[in-house]
Amino acid sequence: MRRVMFTCLLALMLVSAVFIAGCASDRRIDNPTTTISTTQTVLPSAASNKAVNVPYGEEIKLSLDSPATSEVYLTMTARADSKELGGGRSFMRIRMNGKEIASERLVNKKLNFTYGDGFNSTYYSKNMSAWYLFFSPDFVGYDDPKLLDHILEGNAYIYKFDVSDIVNKGAPNEIVLENIGDEVAAQYTDPKTIEYYKSATIIVNPIKLEGKGANVVQITKEAAPTRIIVGKTSTVTLTIKNDLPGSISDVEISDSALPSGLSGQPVSGKLQTPVPTGGSYSITYEVRADKEGTYVLGPATTTFADPTGNYQKLSSGTVTLTVI
Repeated sequence: MRRVMFTCLLALMLVSAVFIAGCASDRRIDNPTTTISTTQTVLPSAASNKAVNVPYGEEIKLSLDSPATSEVYLTMTARADSKELGGGRSFMRIRMNGKEIASERLVNKKLNFTYGDGFNSTYYSKNMSAWYLFFSPDFVGYDDPKLLDHILEGNAYIYKFDVSDIVNKGAPNEIVLENIGDEVAAQYTDPKTIEYYKSATIIVNPIKLEGKGANVVQITKEAAPTRIIVGKTSTVTLTIKNDLPGSISDVEISDSALPSGLSGQPVSGKLQTPVPTGGSYSITYEVRADKEGTYVLGPATTTFADPTGNYQKLSSGTVTLTVI
């Protein structure tokens, strides 16, 4: 009974067999009897990597920018905050752009898992429409093979979901994380058990959108040469490549301002024609070295309308110039 909450373990010695059966359900039963309305907190837009805390009975809404790749995955490292290892329960719901993240999207491990003592459970509860989290003070306890109660298959805390079909590629995406500890606590009458769930904040660190596969639209920034002497120039090239199954239109390009010590005119403007599928567009400009040093040229950005009419925004990498 190592996964049963430590407070419950103490209660087991004090209360009736009826409550014993209820307390054991922390491992197995995900069938809420009451739904309590939640409050919502809206977080500012994030780039691609964020830490989030979701208090009891609340939901957090955040925005994550997606890479414009053929495959996109929502990944997170998550646990239920607890001073000691205390088992697990299904009480984290996830939605992305209004779509539920359910069992079929999990790709980094099997849905079923086994504790070290042989007890079997599942990472996703259909009854609760929620994901299983471990009560833990950190992100290592149940992955420690020295612990008798560790998880035998996969990483206990890391979740990776395939969201390629519901993501806004190259654009912001709304992610909603909901702590349904209130629904779980409503199954109990013991005040200690209820208080335990009230203190179980969901800790997610980090949460991000990761890309894989071919870039469906890509903007790159290059410079040649990258090592020059004072008074000489380097040519900066910006290229947009479109591998979407259709043209991109209303394409605008904007490059970062040059750092002090370099002079030139970064490009900015709108393309007169769409970029067809399989096509690319490049533009160049000169950068003059005025002073010795190492300079980082910031990313270029592009906005465009994809074949479905949705607008997307992408950024290139940076370029380093060395002036001697």
